[in-house]
Amino acid sequence: MGPEGLVVLLVEDTLDTLEAYSHFLRGAGFQVETATDGRQAVDKTRVLRPDVVVMDLALPELDGWEATHRIKSDPLTRHIPVVACTGHAFQQSKESARQAGCDAFLTKPLDPALLVTEILRVVERARQTRAFADSGAHYEVLLYVSPGSTPSLAARQILEELSREFDPSQVRLEIREVSPALSKVEADRIGFTPTLLVSRDGETPERITGDLADAENVDQRLREVGIPRRRPKG
Repeated sequence: MGPEGLVVLLVEDTLDTLEAYSHFLRGAGFQVETATDGRQAVDKTRVLRPDVVVMDLALPELDGWEATHRIKSDPLTRHIPVVACTGHAFQQSKESARQAGCDAFLTKPLDPALLVTEILRVVERARQTRAFADSGAHYEVLLYVSPGSTPSLAARQILEELSREFDPSQVRLEIREVSPALSKVEADRIGFTPTLLVSRDGETPERITGDLADAENVDQRLREVGIPRRRPKG
């Protein structure tokens, strides 16, 4: 996933800062909408349904903590990730932002490259969470492979064979081919291929270790993390 087509609601009351980051994000390929106080942020989030909100915490009218809390309390907007930005790097500020519902926390002055990385990370995470919830499954098994790679081909064949035993009402399986179109966030998470990740109920994915071209190893590791199997007939 890249910036193209993603809508960012940038919330900042300092106009010079708002203009500077709007210009940078648009140059990176994002579509940018803006708000200058917390009430505008809540209202525009509800109307525009952006892909992500970048929220300054020290805002007039309604501060960023309360604005985030209202966004995350609204069934229409609670799925939208919020990246908190503040000039205070204290742990208490980070904890307050987390409790309000922020999905990431950045300290000003913002590193533009880091801001883009965090935006893409939380948007991708939100996308995966929605896809997982829509599937109705409790487990997600995700295999990253490289086209033409012998180890990737072996891992794919093994997982496809083992997946016949998975309970389809409980397990969602996806195999993704690594390509230049892959976002930097996702590429950094993979590191190398083949990579097998398992998550339960939308939690942080767990990497399955060992030789993924070894059927016994993969089967054993998936059993250890509790992947549900079909019940025997009869």
